[in-house]
Amino acid sequence: MDECVICEREVETTRHHLIPKNRKESPIVPVCGPCHRQIHAVFTNHELKHRFNTVTALKESAEMEKFAAWIRKTNKKHVEVDETKRVSDWRG
Repeated sequence: MDECVICEREVETTRHHLIPKNRKESPIVPVCGPCHRQIHAVFTNHELKHRFNTVTALKESAEMEKFAAWIRKTNKKHVEVDETKRVSDWRG
């Protein structure tokens, strides 16, 4: 088990590439499944690459701050997240 860099819970984590589409050079950080799904549900790859490409930027975003505060209070290891309409439209 690792600590999720977003919600700071000691849980199983996945590997999140901070710079999407550039995996060879992208830093990788441990993120729990729920936080990882939330990241990709609320941000486009373009936003992740240009605005949210550091742990600090992700943690300080309103979307992730609110989600992390909520998930920290639970024992949940898996949650369903809904992709925002904006992200859904961007993915086409």
